[in-house]
Amino acid sequence: MTGAGSFSARPIGALRHRLTLERASLGPDGETVWTADGWLFAALQPLSGGEAEVGGGMSGRVTHRIEIRFRDDLTSRDRLRKADRVFRLVAVRDPDERRARLVIDAEEENR
Repeated sequence: MTGAGSFSARPIGALRHRLTLERASLGPDGETVWTADGWLFAALQPLSGGEAEVGGGMSGRVTHRIEIRFRDDLTSRDRLRKADRVFRLVAVRDPDERRARLVIDAEEENR
């Protein structure tokens, strides 16, 4: 059944981007330390781009929709990495509540 608000999962071949899952912890000096905690395959879809003021200067900002197979341990406290590209997770949701896929709204940090 499809409708205006329904979710259509991508074919498994669309999950072709290998991303590293990174988890945050506090280092001895109180700084955030990111540690790799495995990898996953994802579909990446750029949504919008623009500029944002960061530290008194302008920086590019790109938002993405990322789709992965379902897992129950991913939260907005984590991030994903593809080589030097870092994706900050803004929202993580199971779009049809069938525990098959997750859709992630993310902002790319290094652009």
